[in-house]
Amino acid sequence: MPSMKGARKETIQSNKGRIHFTFKGIRLGGCLFLFCILACSTGKPSDREEGVKRVQVLVKSGDVIVRNGNDEVSNTARSFNRRDKSYSHCGLVQVERDTVFVYHALGGSYNPSQKLLRQTLADFCAEESIDRVAVYRYSLNNAELERLGSWINSRYSEGLPFDLFFNFYTDDKMYCSEFAFKGLNMAKNGALSKLLPQNEETLYVAIDDLYLNELAKKVVEVPF
Repeated sequence: MPSMKGARKETIQSNKGRIHFTFKGIRLGGCLFLFCILACSTGKPSDREEGVKRVQVLVKSGDVIVRNGNDEVSNTARSFNRRDKSYSHCGLVQVERDTVFVYHALGGSYNPSQKLLRQTLADFCAEESIDRVAVYRYSLNNAELERLGSWINSRYSEGLPFDLFFNFYTDDKMYCSEFAFKGLNMAKNGALSKLLPQNEETLYVAIDDLYLNELAKKVVEVPF
């Protein structure tokens, strides 16, 4: 019959073995759990993120950027396009210290201040209701780019309000396509004026007027 001392020693060894095995299991399980968490949180970028990156490497200052939303406001805005109903909003691109910004006139609940917006490209494309963007480019020399950049900065600094009445004949308030058109037309010394229909009683600039013309060249189009 084994002594009590020997039995106690065996029990302690057995307990140590179980404790050691359990500790190893916790470490292994914890590592696997942490790996799963990291794998989920560092997955592949979304289609939207990839799309924004694709646009970002191609855009230049002075580009026109258009986007389409699938909400009710966007549906209404899109209906005013003359020929192509693909896009519902637009803005002008400025690259400032390697960051791409979009300046655009937006009203309603989307922009409570009603003032001209300056957003990063990612923010401009961030809303889930936006399903695609495209970029179009006019030929602008350095002097024209400088004039356009100065004009945009002045309109932003003064807090240009959104024009709820869509009156093309006033310059103290502007809607999105009017802002883009007037900026480019100023920079190009009136070269865009010929793009507007001259036989309409109420003149307005549609979003598709900005890219369905011989002066605008498509740079990229990206669906989300």
